Amino acid sequence: MAIFCPIYGAEVPQISVFDQIPEAAKKNIQKNEIYAHSEVESAKDWQSLEFQIVGETDKSCRDSLRKLSRYETYSNYVGFIKKSSYNDEKERVHFALSSSLLPFDMILEFRLPRIKQAGAYPFSFDSGFLKDLKGVIQVEEHVGKCLFFTTASWKGKSTGIPDSILSFFSQALSKLSMENMFRIAK
Repeated sequence: MAIFCPIYGAEVPQISVFDQIPEAAKKNIQKNEIYAHSEVESAKDWQSLEFQIVGETDKSCRDSLRKLSRYETYSNYVGFIKKSSYNDEKERVHFALSSSLLPFDMILEFRLPRIKQAGAYPFSFDSGFLKDLKGVIQVEEHVGKCLFFTTASWKGKSTGIPDSILSFFSQALSKLSMENMFRIAK
């Protein structure tokens, strides 16, 4: 399959999301498991995070996204999301988080379009914890299921959280979130 690239002024081959994911993640997908990986590094007063998570629902993207695009209902399904809301006009998600897995209670507010179909959806944290984190959620129909591949990166002032703990909680909470979201999609 090819898509038109305005930079080249011609059709270029479209690379599937599945072909972009790491081999370890492909093995997890084949076993119907979620793959999450996080690397955190620190030096002096800065810290960085590189993150990815891959998972696949049991249903098509059309069926899955009908429920998963309702960000404002996530607090009904994910235990550590205590409050959730979405502003359609500004494309802003608001989550109040609290969990024993978190080093502290936190508010996450970020920009994310409502995901209603397969495609690539950029998101960014423009305030609060991990300010300036940027990422992309890629959604693709894959063998009759809906594949999600999210990558994110951040570099900023140190959070004060040790690297190993930040890595652990970013992996654990994202994996738990995706598991809960996929249950919603059923």
